[in-house]
Amino acid sequence: MEKSRRSFKRYPKLCDVDLRINNTSLKGKTLDYSLDGLGVFVEGMPALKKGYIINFVVKEPEIGANGRVVWLDPRRSGLRLGIRIVGGLKGRVSDFKLTDTLVGLQLSRKTGILKVESGDIVKRIYIKNGDVIFSDLNQGEDHLGDLLLREGRITREQFDLSVRELQRTKQRQGTVLVKLGYLKPQELAKVVRHQAEEIILSLFGLEHGVFAFEEAPLPTEDIITMKLSAANLIYHGTKNLRDSQFLESSLPSVDDVPFFSSDTIDLLQGIVMDEAGKKVTACIDGRTSIKEIISITQLDNIDALKTIRALLDVRIIDVSHRGGSPDKKPEDILDEIISGGVSGETTREEESEIASQCRDMIEDMHRKYESLGYYGVLGVNKYSPLGEIKSAYYNAARKFHPDMHFHLTDDSLRNKLGDIFTYIYAAYATLSNQQKRMEYDKLMTLNPGRSTSNRDKAKAFFEEGKKELRKNDFPDAELLFGQAIYFDNTVAEYHYYYGLTLFKRNNLVDAEKSYAKALSLDPQNPSYLAELGFVFMQLGFPRRAKGFFRKALMISPNNVRALEGMKLVELDL
Repeated sequence: MEKSRRSFKRYPKLCDVDLRINNTSLKGKTLDYSLDGLGVFVEGMPALKKGYIINFVVKEPEIGANGRVVWLDPRRSGLRLGIRIVGGLKGRVSDFKLTDTLVGLQLSRKTGILKVESGDIVKRIYIKNGDVIFSDLNQGEDHLGDLLLREGRITREQFDLSVRELQRTKQRQGTVLVKLGYLKPQELAKVVRHQAEEIILSLFGLEHGVFAFEEAPLPTEDIITMKLSAANLIYHGTKNLRDSQFLESSLPSVDDVPFFSSDTIDLLQGIVMDEAGKKVTACIDGRTSIKEIISITQLDNIDALKTIRALLDVRIIDVSHRGGSPDKKPEDILDEIISGGVSGETTREEESEIASQCRDMIEDMHRKYESLGYYGVLGVNKYSPLGEIKSAYYNAARKFHPDMHFHLTDDSLRNKLGDIFTYIYAAYATLSNQQKRMEYDKLMTLNPGRSTSNRDKAKAFFEEGKKELRKNDFPDAELLFGQAIYFDNTVAEYHYYYGLTLFKRNNLVDAEKSYAKALSLDPQNPSYLAELGFVFMQLGFPRRAKGFFRKALMISPNNVRALEGMKLVELDL
């Protein structure tokens, strides 16, 4: 039996379905349904084959379409079959969660427009190869001018004038606002991105409406292409639900055990995790139940439950059932919390046990990680394929990445974690590269006891970081420059490039610290001064930015970045 692999989430549902093939009508029961198909059971043994086209109608959920039989599973009591919907993807928002739809479109790498209608309002999400790149709407308070008015960035008079002007010129409202001087040119891209995100986030609380996905090439003239993180929108869209809306959703049983999904690496790119998310993910180890996680993190109960729901929605985690009824309402879980089913705090014995286990794990690995070598520290062998090495690295990172142990207050343990993770990443960076892996294997064969100085390690990490930066692979570049600084923090260039990468990832506060450190080591470097000026521009301190641009030009009057910065400052002040 060959079942089709589905990108879209399956919803278990037992209900009547009417089937029609040629002139034959059949009655059956749905087993589950998804946006692109459904599983069906039919009594008896009708003459069906894979590839047959069937018309089907389900009343609740309301689904009616043509489908193709993609798998058959004969049973003693009847026939199970899988039907893949032929044609566009559509449905009611009450039957298909928007989060599942967006994840499914990303995993299936589709290109087209997702149109969501509620009353007279139509909101469109533009998707290219699974990535959200833009959104707009036909009317309502999410228009660019409405958004700026609501946030107090323009006045009612300015708003009305811009509306009259866009009606006269037929130009985009953003263009009109810039032309009238209400919006600075450099602000437009940020504001448009913010508007696109707000339009999508507003859909997460939608209770009624219909949607349809039209798979087709995107119009090139009508949209502004930008890449919005679907994972980030889903995570924060779920977290931003009103408590009353959230209590209508469902969660697994508090006794269920969450574990990290193995196939969602692409979905994780671009997600900005809040503190609650960091605390919850730090507790996920495939052994700790939801009930225990709520207790350990000491989070507000609703916040903890929303975080778990958001992680499930974005498919960062899944759960294994320990018993009890899955898919409980959050309010039922809250009743358990209030009645004592989930303690609001861990006991001293529990805290002591957790701390002891964590300490022993770190101490044990720190004693032996270098002697294990690159293969041993990842738990793989010399012939392990790349996929196995990647999986081993992710597992090791979850155990030993310093950020996964936010609760540690012992500086000695945190330093040991840093040593371990640096070695783990070096192992992964080497063994995942065919050429470097061959060189490492040869080196270990000829001289297994050879060691490299920290300065040489730092330089090697730095050079690799520059390669990744040139490829615009900012996450890997950040990690590599960070490792270079770990091994040798006396080189100004390492801190400067680390700052460049942080700035590219919009981590402005840490970028400022890195540039400042580079300047402390090389105070007369005009490039460092100019880049620090751009950080302060982005942070909203144009006068401080101007001071750094001026210093850079005093040292190097033709410094391109400093000259560019001065022009922007003059426009801003």
